Amino acid sequence: MTDPAPDPPSHAADTPTDTSPQESATPPAPAETPAPLAMPEPTGDLLFDTMWSKVVEGWDDDKAHAAILEYAVTAERLPDLAGHYRALKDHPDKGERARKRLDAIVIAASQMMMSMKTPTNVTVPLPITLTVFALFLCAVAFVAYAMAHRH
Repeated sequence: MTDPAPDPPSHAADTPTDTSPQESATPPAPAETPAPLAMPEPTGDLLFDTMWSKVVEGWDDDKAHAAILEYAVTAERLPDLAGHYRALKDHPDKGERARKRLDAIVIAASQMMMSMKTPTNVTVPLPITLTVFALFLCAVAFVAYAMAHRH
């Protein structure tokens, strides 16, 4: 019989003494990379979808954000625009601006609602006022006539 091979020398100083399964199973943290953008579903409005893609490409361009907001107001697409920005509000790079743009959308929607509000001071048209006054005079004249010809 032959002797078994000697054990390799231990490098206790090179390896940590406590190797729990959790520590060895966790992969190293990846480098800070932005999360990929998920493009929202097309809205069916080609101009809106094109403008949105331009906004995403030039995210730091305020003119593109203002242009799509103006278009969304005139084309009544504020809910679509809000949904697009809402999808990006938790994005590490685009989140802060997306939240600011959501605030701008809320302000624009509020202004639209206030402009559509029915005015509180509604005046009665002059023809209706004159008609009611004439009927009142006729009623007073009838009462006066009835009292004057009473037996």
